[in-house]
Amino acid sequence: MAEHRKDLEKKTKPILDTLRSYQDLPPDKALAALAIEDKKRQYAAAEKYLEDVLQSALATSD
Repeated sequence: MAEHRKDLEKKTKPILDTLRSYQDLPPDKALAALAIEDKKRQYAAAEKYLEDVLQSALATSD
């Protein structure tokens, strides 16, 4: 029985790992698009902040 259990675990582990990777996805396409747009906005804001910090650092070094 223990051997059968280990065999089943070995077969199902890759499937469970794959399914876990999908748990963070939004349930529909519209929500996924919103999540992508939100990440793009966050990236743009971080990029702008970095640019401002670099400009400030360059301005104070002169």
